[in-house]
Amino acid sequence: MKMSRTGRRRCRKSGKFSNKEKGSRMKNIIIFLLVLGLAIQPAAALGQAEDFEPEDMTTFLIQVPHGVEGNGLAVGGSNLSAYVFFESYYEGNMNVTVELDFPEGFVLQDKTVHSFLLRTEYDDWYRLVDFYVPADLPSGTYNITATALVEVGEKQHTIVRKTRLKVASKEEVAEEIEVSGLTVPSDEDGYGDPSHPASTLVIRETSPALKKLLKVTDLKIDREELTSTYIGVELSNRGDSKVPVVITYDILDIKTGEPVKAFKPAIMGMDADTFCYATLTLDPESSSLVSLPLYISENAMGGEYLLRVKVKLTGSDWVAVTKDQKITAISRKWGPIIITLVSTLLGLTATGFFFSRPEQIMDRFKTRNLVLIALFGTVSFAAINLPMTILWELSHAIFGPFSFLFTGLFHEVLLYMLIASLVVLIPKPGVVSLFMLVRFLLGGFITGSFTPITFITMSLSAILLEGLMYAAGITGKNPNPENRFRMGIVCGIADMASGYASFSVWMVLYRLFYSDWYIMANILIDGFLYTFIGAWFGISLGNRLKKVAE
Repeated sequence: MKMSRTGRRRCRKSGKFSNKEKGSRMKNIIIFLLVLGLAIQPAAALGQAEDFEPEDMTTFLIQVPHGVEGNGLAVGGSNLSAYVFFESYYEGNMNVTVELDFPEGFVLQDKTVHSFLLRTEYDDWYRLVDFYVPADLPSGTYNITATALVEVGEKQHTIVRKTRLKVASKEEVAEEIEVSGLTVPSDEDGYGDPSHPASTLVIRETSPALKKLLKVTDLKIDREELTSTYIGVELSNRGDSKVPVVITYDILDIKTGEPVKAFKPAIMGMDADTFCYATLTLDPESSSLVSLPLYISENAMGGEYLLRVKVKLTGSDWVAVTKDQKITAISRKWGPIIITLVSTLLGLTATGFFFSRPEQIMDRFKTRNLVLIALFGTVSFAAINLPMTILWELSHAIFGPFSFLFTGLFHEVLLYMLIASLVVLIPKPGVVSLFMLVRFLLGGFITGSFTPITFITMSLSAILLEGLMYAAGITGKNPNPENRFRMGIVCGIADMASGYASFSVWMVLYRLFYSDWYIMANILIDGFLYTFIGAWFGISLGNRLKKVAE
């Protein structure tokens, strides 16, 4: 029995010793794996280095001059820069030595051999290597070579890149590059600005009255407001090489030929030439459009100027191409602003006068007169306003700027036929105003044309017609509305004035531009001729309606 207990104790002791032995074995296994991993890592790196493919694991390029991929162009006497770029896609160290080989005759202003270390994937290196093209270097095409010696592990690889630079004479360059178009003013993309006339610059000139006031009172306005617009320049390259160019401009006094500083003011203490330029690389046999910013200071004066656009090759001060174009600087027109303000005040005054005494005004008309006025206003809306909502856009699409010759048949002839016939039937002051009010309310509620321009133009037209008809004796105590010539002249003058005011309101409120010939054509043909014809036939219509009513 003792022996059996002893045997059991020995078995327990033996079990405890076995657990310690297992823990020691696990530690040895972990240490072994760590040593094995450290031993395998250099071998794996060596295997990766042996599988290294330079064209797949790197990016190596050269641009001569900087920004031009392929065949570049230069002219003698230029200071240029060659751009060299190297990038690694290798997960490890990469020793690289880059050497540039320029043809004989080029003057290198930087070292041609560069060594560097790239340590990881997507690590890169680049340099701008400056060189000079002598003015007496013969014209021709020169090969430039960049060689990269790449060391990965114990292996060496060589990558070669070649490019060509064409050195041309000034005469050859001038024949290849052309400024094929200038657009002044333009938008920021170089296209024309339809809100302003071509070849013009709009300056913010202070009003003459304010200038005199400041001079008399010895006051000054300290401000540096600048008007900004753009110049669109279209360049063409007729050659077979890529041409890097710099585009600048000057605005010159047309008499003296000197630059006008008001159109290139100092901005934030810096010369405006720092901002007023554009760079471009022209592809062979192609055209490109760029825009140049143009700043106009407050002291710019209106008048005729000469815009001179200059094109230089990158790295050279020699002007390869120039393009001149006459431009006109126009100041803010105060006439339309004053007309708009006066028309607005007249419309508001007339409206206030009507709402201040509506009973006194309406009591002057019989019920049948008010019904007739409402009927004529409704007919004018149905026969003129509604068709014009469709025909207006259609006529503009077909006839362009001459669409008023078509729309005037509705808007002037038919309208003034109704006005003249209504005045023949009711020759009293206020009949035209009530007629316009009906048209305005119908148009506003049905078509949603409650706009400031509609209110200003209709109210001004009513005021002018009422005043001129009363002064000419067409309405009043002893009315004579059946004189065709007098009615046509009065309606024509009133419509010409209201038409010009309408153009002024559009220009001020919506900043639109109308050529002088277009305004004159509208006023004479649409405003007077069509109106005179409409009033002439309106007398006949009114007399017939009077006979029917009697």
